[in-house]
Amino acid sequence: MTAAELAGVETFRLVGYDFDAGRNVARFDYAFDDTHRFQEIVEFGGPPLRSRAGTGIEAALRLVHLAAGVSYYKAAAPGRIRIETGPLRPGESAFVHDLYDKGLREFAVSNDLPVPVRLELESVTAVEARAATVAAGSSQDSPAPGIAVPVGGGKDSIVLVEALKAAGPPPGLPIWLVAINRHPAMQRTAEVAGLPLASITRTLSPRLAELNSAGALNGHVPITAIVSLIVVAGGYVHGYDTTLVALERSADEATSLVGDVAVNHQWSKSTECELALRSVVRGSVSPSIEYASPLRSCGELEIARWFADLDAYHSGFRSCNRVFRAGTSFDGWCGACAKCRFVFLVMAPFLGPDRLVAIFGHNLLDDPEQVEGFRDLFAAGRKPYECVGEQRESLLAFLFLLELPRWRDAAVVAALRTELEGSRPLVAGDLERGVPVLESRLATRDHVVRFIAHLLNRERKPPEPPRMIAPTEWSVPRGAGPVA
Repeated sequence: MTAAELAGVETFRLVGYDFDAGRNVARFDYAFDDTHRFQEIVEFGGPPLRSRAGTGIEAALRLVHLAAGVSYYKAAAPGRIRIETGPLRPGESAFVHDLYDKGLREFAVSNDLPVPVRLELESVTAVEARAATVAAGSSQDSPAPGIAVPVGGGKDSIVLVEALKAAGPPPGLPIWLVAINRHPAMQRTAEVAGLPLASITRTLSPRLAELNSAGALNGHVPITAIVSLIVVAGGYVHGYDTTLVALERSADEATSLVGDVAVNHQWSKSTECELALRSVVRGSVSPSIEYASPLRSCGELEIARWFADLDAYHSGFRSCNRVFRAGTSFDGWCGACAKCRFVFLVMAPFLGPDRLVAIFGHNLLDDPEQVEGFRDLFAAGRKPYECVGEQRESLLAFLFLLELPRWRDAAVVAALRTELEGSRPLVAGDLERGVPVLESRLATRDHVVRFIAHLLNRERKPPEPPRMIAPTEWSVPRGAGPVA
């Protein structure tokens, strides 16, 4: 199928999904009209569930199927989405619509498509009875008690892991770090933390890469929502009912506006998405499952200050996007992207040049070629489409550096000094006698640790035996049959 043929696609179909409980492997099937099909595979690892696979994991995989479809939908972005696994339950319709609209608005901007994304959701009712059976049974099929923290190898998840350890988990409560498509930085995080790492592999359909090579539409997807739902489903395999994610305050800031419509690169990390995902999981899978971000009240500067004290992780953490591009073996810092600049900037108030050079390989703030890239982090209308913090926080970080002899004469800081000084009124509420003010270290850590402790010690009802699913019910995808 060529790019021109994709332009004629009318319907994106969520065809079906199945689960091999003998291998803990899920398959998710999608199609454009009747012309092109895709199959995604998720391998959960762990001991085979076999007869222990019940309606709970099927309900969780149903949500994964709905969310992961955005990766394929965007290749043609037709106006109609057809869900062939049964009608959406209350609350699910709005969540799915937001995933394909708010989660793809950056994609729409980059491909000159309308914003908001225009789409119509429709469901096949022929499998309504089956969907109702899964929904009714899933609420009684809860995963075993335990805690999971998805880790990507970056500073935020590391801070969350250390906060979890400080909260004093009850003896015997399993704690897992979870890696989706494991990278060495994730493995290093687990090794320093001294916690087990559950590895889950997500493999996109190779046909998607073929279409991208042929000129299909492409762009950013709400990956955090997809990964989070995969991790939630993994709780039935590895044994945990609580997923703690490292999402902080800055993800709520829009990256840009199209007219009066917000476009947020980090929408799937936002409070809005977190609460919607939690609600859908508890309503459609099990009310005993928790999904929450204890770091939500924290800013990037507070997190960077916390991380600066965690020396053991400094040499091994990674946040550069080049590390996580498909097909790359890169394991470092490119030093030329917005992510590298932002992480360097927010850590600079708390670590000296020598310490940061040891981490990044060179001093980004002393490189005159980086001035415009750093200006993008705080200048109005220039925020990059990347996972970077609030522009207010970037400005505050620079104002911190103006007060520090070790940084104030660095090439980038010196070049931006006049502009930074003129921007002080924009953050006057965060300054005391012209100097940025943060809440105390103890206050930041206390409210995060207390939040986690509350989740760890919440009352749990003993899980009832799950309603088992007959092998034939798992043998083929629901919907239009096996993928060609």
